[in-house]
Amino acid sequence: MATLADAVGQQFGAFVIAFIVIASYWLAHHRLIGSFTALDVPVIVANLGLIAAIVLLPFTTASVGDPAVEDLALPTILMAVNVAAATACYALIYAMAVRRGLLASRPSRRQLRADFVDILTPAAVFLASVPVAALASPGAARLVWLSLAVIGPVVGRLTARARGATVEA
Repeated sequence: MATLADAVGQQFGAFVIAFIVIASYWLAHHRLIGSFTALDVPVIVANLGLIAAIVLLPFTTASVGDPAVEDLALPTILMAVNVAAATACYALIYAMAVRRGLLASRPSRRQLRADFVDILTPAAVFLASVPVAALASPGAARLVWLSLAVIGPVVGRLTARARGATVEA
């Protein structure tokens, strides 16, 4: 039986996760939009999709931190899908900006591949946690999320090397 302190701890943990995820999206979005030379209606509409997915994050995160449903896979799956959807919207905005010539500088093919690997890595990790939540446990799925603390920096270093090779070439 969970005590009040346990329940508050789980909810605070969910808050911290939501804050980190939302702050990460905000910072990435700020950098992306800062690299634009112009905006157009299709990109603005795609941006609204991203904002909708981000606005939904506190709700899906709150359910993950709810002690009453901590053993259910659905809240964990919903949050994982929500994060993946937000990431996909961000990737779509970036792709649209590249295709429509809205960025201050056009990335090379190699840089573009590296950028998409960076962008989509969190979505891949969160989507990989869905079958873990359904087949093993929600707690195990959340441990998959924590793997981003290692996977993210490793992927970042690898893609930075790819970008560096592009600049030197």
